[in-house]
Amino acid sequence: MIFPCDKCGICCNHINEIPELHLYDLGNGRCTHLTDNNLCDIYETRPDICNVEVMYRKKFCFDMSEDEYIKANVAGCNELKQKYKE
Repeated sequence: MIFPCDKCGICCNHINEIPELHLYDLGNGRCTHLTDNNLCDIYETRPDICNVEVMYRKKFCFDMSEDEYIKANVAGCNELKQKYKE
């Protein structure tokens, strides 16, 4: 499974909208592990909710195909980009 992430960092700059990530929030919505070049400094051990493949296997594989899941994630990503256009 390949999610076409362009590493824009918008999702990691708005984690305050994801209750499961409240411990990683700097207080302004930015993840404590987001680097200045929009990479994750704990990528290999990141929370499951930040891992598209793991979340599919754990939760979404029962309700949709991989293709549907990727399309839904891309749509969500595009919505965030529109909402937080910089």
